[in-house]
Amino acid sequence: MKWKPGKKQVSIMLSVIICAIVIILFYYVLFNGSKITGGISSLISILAPVITGCVIAYILTPILNFIESKWLYPVQKLRGIDLKKPENRNKRKNVRKISVFLTMGFAAFILYAMLMVLIPQLVRSINEIIRNFPYYITNLQKYVDKYLNDNPRVRSTVDNLIQTYSSTVMEMFKSKVVPNISTVISTVSKSMMSAIQIFLYLVVGVIVAIYVLNSKELFMGQAKKLCYAFMKKESANEVIGAFRYAHYTFTGFVIGKLVDSLIIGIITFIFCEILKIPYAVLLSFVVGLTNIIPFFGPYIGAFFGAILLIMINPLKALVFLLLIMIIQQFDGNILGPIILGNSTGLSSFWVIFAILVFGGVFGPIGWLIGVPTFACIYTFIGYVARKKLREKKLPRDTSSYIDAAYIDENGITNIDDADNSKYYVHNEASSLRRMFKFYKKGKSYIENVVPIATTKDEADDINEASDDEIKKDQESKHDNEDNIES
Repeated sequence: MKWKPGKKQVSIMLSVIICAIVIILFYYVLFNGSKITGGISSLISILAPVITGCVIAYILTPILNFIESKWLYPVQKLRGIDLKKPENRNKRKNVRKISVFLTMGFAAFILYAMLMVLIPQLVRSINEIIRNFPYYITNLQKYVDKYLNDNPRVRSTVDNLIQTYSSTVMEMFKSKVVPNISTVISTVSKSMMSAIQIFLYLVVGVIVAIYVLNSKELFMGQAKKLCYAFMKKESANEVIGAFRYAHYTFTGFVIGKLVDSLIIGIITFIFCEILKIPYAVLLSFVVGLTNIIPFFGPYIGAFFGAILLIMINPLKALVFLLLIMIIQQFDGNILGPIILGNSTGLSSFWVIFAILVFGGVFGPIGWLIGVPTFACIYTFIGYVARKKLREKKLPRDTSSYIDAAYIDENGITNIDDADNSKYYVHNEASSLRRMFKFYKKGKSYIENVVPIATTKDEADDINEASDDEIKKDQESKHDNEDNIES
């Protein structure tokens, strides 16, 4: 007779097999984590041109959609051709090729115009800084000497520090810097090769972007088809909706932040020219570029500009810092809310958290994508929490839980109305009152303790008193027992 396992036995066997596979994978990851991370990094480096092309296509998609919806489709409609009809599929493909060509040409023109305007100014400013660097150092030294001459105590302290650490610095230079010159040269050569590799990645990425833009609806349809094929309808709808929300959040934040940073850079350049601050183009470019990084970016740009201007004119450095502070107040309170609105829905704390975490993991790219990525995670967790609360028929707004002590059959009970005997709800007014209450309890307990005898006679009296109390307790206990028996 053949043994045929039932559903219960099959489920048990599958559970055991899955647990064994999970344990094996956990053991492999625990003791071979470096191999896995190395394999992932090598796979990412192989796919880097494709990832670059997808990113370029994602950035250029709004331009492509604008060209098609506002220019090409209306022109064809005036000619009596409705490109949305199925019979005009081939014509729609031809229009897509034209729109891709116009999109790539427009992006190339914008990039070329920016480079032709900025690069000569930046090169001129950098060459001027390098040429005048000895003068700037001498100028800074004059300011420092003047300050030290006016403050003899500070000068003596600085001289002692220089005498103490100069020999240490020279020894460190001789022992670590000089022997590693060959390493520095090899690092520079590797950096040059990396620059060439990045250029090749960009070339391949542009080609990939053209193919992605040309067939973006096809890729989107294939992804949705896979979701509905391998998931339940409700789960697939939720996954597609989550990606749609992520797309909305990313495009709203990234494009809005780029436009905001461009406006801030232009405003900085105008005011630097008005205030006669040197290297206005370089400083405004740095401020606009670092302004892309939320929260910390403006301060990074201001710090760079202040360090450069201190060597030239400390008063100009102070004026530049004040200017950046005023511009950032304008950006944070007026310009930013107008352009970005509440595109992420995150508070300032979560913005800082996202920048620190994603920046620490992904570097400078994490500073840019960290906020919208965390906004998607935050929204997903909130969606799941609201769904669970809806199933339990509980309030979904956060304000209902701020003063909540517990939830029972009567609903939410606030801390002021809570029963401390039912659940632990200790709602004292302040920590000082709680400390003072403990102090009074300790004091009363100490006062009730039998005092320590200081002499032999006092000790005998205390012992006799305690013996008398024990005898009285025993006699009362016997009387109670006799009463119970009778």
